[in-house]
Amino acid sequence: GVGTLGIIDFDVVDESNLQRQVIHGVSDLGKPKALSAKESIVEINPHVNVILHEERLDSDNALDIFRPYDLVLDGTDNFATLYLVNDACVKHNKPWIYGGAVASYGASMTIVPHISACFRCVFRHAPPPGTLPTCDTAGVIGPIVNVIGSLVSAEALKFITGSGEGWGE
Repeated sequence: GVGTLGIIDFDVVDESNLQRQVIHGVSDLGKPKALSAKESIVEINPHVNVILHEERLDSDNALDIFRPYDLVLDGTDNFATLYLVNDACVKHNKPWIYGGAVASYGASMTIVPHISACFRCVFRHAPPPGTLPTCDTAGVIGPIVNVIGSLVSAEALKFITGSGEGWGE
């Protein structure tokens, strides 16, 4: 199973998060998201070691934060951070699984450095600001987030168990 999880988030739980970020509840409003997530995880399985990184991921800390982990799961909501995650994972040769949703659609992408194309290889340039919808401009339907989260989780389980195409089958 999973022995250690690291959670990176600098934000606090807001009421607008509750309809799609099911790890948080009303009692978590105003609480740091990373702490709220840790508390929910420990409630489900107290044997998981959860390490909090309550800071914004940036070019100064990404390599150090990712270094101890075997797999990166990513649900960031902006291209600058996606490219940062990509570059740090490629540098460390770490697989990562991206999942994102906006409005009524979502996407997931599994990236295995030196085996699959990286995010930057597929999307060479970020779209100009304001050209794509965001959660702020278009909202997001909660169940879409859950579907994408399930896909990302399934890919992670395949990696952890070494099963499935591309993960050692």
